[in-house]
Amino acid sequence: MLIGGMAATFTLAGCGLQRAGLQNGVPSRTQVVVHTGPGGGSDVFARQVIKLMQTDKLIDSAWPVRNQTEGSGIGAMSYVRGRKGRSDTIAAVTPTWLVTPLTLSGTSVSISELQPIAALLVEPQIVAVRADSPYHTVKEFVADAQRRPDGLVQVGGSITATDSLTGKALQAKTNTSWKFLSFADSGQRIGALLRNDAQMMIGATTDFLDQVKVGALRLIATVADRNVSAFPELTSIKEQGVDVGPLPEEFRGFVGPPGMPRQALAYYQDRFRTLVSAPGWNDFVDQTGSVTEFLDAEKFGPFLKQQNDAVAALVSSIGLADQ
Repeated sequence: MLIGGMAATFTLAGCGLQRAGLQNGVPSRTQVVVHTGPGGGSDVFARQVIKLMQTDKLIDSAWPVRNQTEGSGIGAMSYVRGRKGRSDTIAAVTPTWLVTPLTLSGTSVSISELQPIAALLVEPQIVAVRADSPYHTVKEFVADAQRRPDGLVQVGGSITATDSLTGKALQAKTNTSWKFLSFADSGQRIGALLRNDAQMMIGATTDFLDQVKVGALRLIATVADRNVSAFPELTSIKEQGVDVGPLPEEFRGFVGPPGMPRQALAYYQDRFRTLVSAPGWNDFVDQTGSVTEFLDAEKFGPFLKQQNDAVAALVSSIGLADQ
């Protein structure tokens, strides 16, 4: 388990408290590492969290965000791992951090090497098309893809992101194939969909809200069997007759370097636990359509292991492992 052996790392880290910059149990500075560039999902999320923490007076000053974009999470994980024993670095983690090492041969870093801090929320994934699209369900999209192999395009993020993995699983389970157009920024993805450069996109509620309101996009399904409060009328892919089995959810949380000092871990956990109960948080999740699912380090570690095992089985079953 990821939490196992923690006592030993805490003991060793104790001698590095001064180097790590702890003052009365509080890190003297904090940087937040993300694997996307400015405007990418993790970058936006990290900055939103930091802003909420400032607004609710949980931190005195803004934490700087470090965009470590190499290798769809590999660079960010490697950087955080290299900060072993320090208290001044945390990272915003998504399922991409699980998928990328499983799909790239020769990868030498894994989420299991990092210190879980806390999970905060899940972003239910939704399938969207243009408002004038002929597709009203995922089943209709799949049927057209079967008639036209590689004739349709899905737009999304990196090839190891949840949206891409979901699309690959759909293709594998329905014996279809379509192309994937990748953009780092969700605005670019929406633009491609509106221009009809792509015919389908999978994303979070916030990706689509504005365009749905003005009638430019239509939502056709949820990915998971989970009700989306902003769009309660939506049915799931499975309910529409396309059963692809378990798919990863877009969770968001934070991890730290291996051997993070005990006091620093406790501090960050307390800040995030307080955040999800603060006044601004409920407004934030309501506006974004997210679902609060707080897990502390003791629970987040096993959760990451379970998710990693599930993702490993999925990427193996659809032929994506170690490409």
